Amino acid sequence: MKNKKVLNMVYAAVFAAMIFALTRFVQIPVPGGAGYLHFGDAMIYIVASTLGGPWALLASAVGAALADLSSPYAIYAPVSIIVKVLIALPFVLVNKKSEKILTPLTICLTIPSGIITVGGYFVGDLIINKAYAVADIPMNIVQAVGSAIIFAIIALAFDTAKLKKKLFRN
Repeated sequence: MKNKKVLNMVYAAVFAAMIFALTRFVQIPVPGGAGYLHFGDAMIYIVASTLGGPWALLASAVGAALADLSSPYAIYAPVSIIVKVLIALPFVLVNKKSEKILTPLTICLTIPSGIITVGGYFVGDLIINKAYAVADIPMNIVQAVGSAIIFAIIALAFDTAKLKKKLFRN
């Protein structure tokens, strides 16, 4: 049992690093300087669908926070921690048994997670800078939709390689 905990800790650290890298370095800048679009949320869906549990939530929070703290958007780190844990939660709660990552259920789970992304950053924008709250909604919608698409692509690749079964079904 102790080895399983260590293995989960290692997986969480690797996923946190992947979330950080895909958020911080794989970016599409938004015109007008209102932030950027990234692929980190798609990796959050992957970690929540594979590792699950508190380790997935921790990896999501740490990866997103590190990305914000190392960027000009460090003020958003507390918002990102909350939002990223909440977008992972639907996957963690309902996708425990499947040997596949990409299922009709996980595709559907991107919808509440996308709504959480848009709503969470709207509330964060209201607190941090009210002027951007409404203006950022369209880009947050694009972020949520893009994350769902990238998730589907990555999940299909992982399923084709049977990574969930090989790595997470010990």
